[in-house]
Amino acid sequence: MLIKSKFLVGEDFEIKEGTIIIEDGEIKGFTNEKEDLKVNGLFIPGVINAHTHIADNIIKDIGVNKTLDELVKPPNGLKHKYLKVLSNEDIKRGILYGLKDLEDFGVKIFCDFRENGLDGVKLLKECLNKSKVKGVVLGRPSSLEECKEILKIADGINLSGANENSDNFLKAVYKECLKNNKLFGIHVAEHKEAVEFSLKKYNKTELERLIDLGVIPSFIVHGVHLTDNDISILEEKNIPIVLCVRANLYLNVGIPNLEKLKNLTLGLGTDNFMINSPSIFREMEYIFRLYHLEPKEILRMATINNAKILNLDKIGLIEEGYKPIFTIIKENAFLFSKDIVASLFRVEKGDIINLNIIY
Repeated sequence: MLIKSKFLVGEDFEIKEGTIIIEDGEIKGFTNEKEDLKVNGLFIPGVINAHTHIADNIIKDIGVNKTLDELVKPPNGLKHKYLKVLSNEDIKRGILYGLKDLEDFGVKIFCDFRENGLDGVKLLKECLNKSKVKGVVLGRPSSLEECKEILKIADGINLSGANENSDNFLKAVYKECLKNNKLFGIHVAEHKEAVEFSLKKYNKTELERLIDLGVIPSFIVHGVHLTDNDISILEEKNIPIVLCVRANLYLNVGIPNLEKLKNLTLGLGTDNFMINSPSIFREMEYIFRLYHLEPKEILRMATINNAKILNLDKIGLIEEGYKPIFTIIKENAFLFSKDIVASLFRVEKGDIINLNIIY
């Protein structure tokens, strides 16, 4: 397949107009040959949403101005009370609409912290069979035996946080992830109260406790209230962070100190469908407006960094040898732009071109 268009190429996202060669599921470079297809738009690396809770799409905005614990803390958070009375068909309907939202926002791959144990993982995977969007599914077990069953079909394990789990359970679940070469993701330092609880009960922060137990997460999510020692640990252990700044703002828990986190691999997620749209473009816009980072640095978070965090091989860049996974933007979204990457932060649902032949 030969496609002629505009492309953002390599880690520096240089604009290249030409004809790309796609063969055997791989980008082979560019050519002067006649194209099979011409697209009036811009091909960027397929954007990745590295943290969601998609099943909560069915209960959007149920707890406006509630605290984080009131809203989502298991097992008695407001969302858990709602979800208990909903059928699998209700939840499935919400997931399917959520998957369509992801597709319409140009997200090609997302990582979901799926709850409700093995059944929850099976339900999401059933929905994914009907979607063009690819999912990295991390299940949440209630027991070690369920953890083992989840790891047979999921991409890894997620936990709400260290405070909700015993030392033995944390160690055992992590050991199973290592044994199966699967991801282990966990929320850390999302709000100040969680850090204070851990310090009071264990005389350690959540992250210090994990590390002392020999539990090295594949990545952590949020990191709003990390201590300086926590950050040193993350740097030493090379543990990435997935940021979800819009969710942090919605829940009024503060925002991460990106100046202190600049030596870490940073990715982006949108967190819970209950409180946020799954638009990574809007997430990038918020990061830009709050922190004024270089636009290319922010785009790397949503592409190559997220791919690295989720162990997605040869994904996240438009380069020879990489998989042809693209998000395609309509030409009018960047018309007159003097900085194409910065203009991406304006992208909305209607600006996405979905071409089945590419992905």
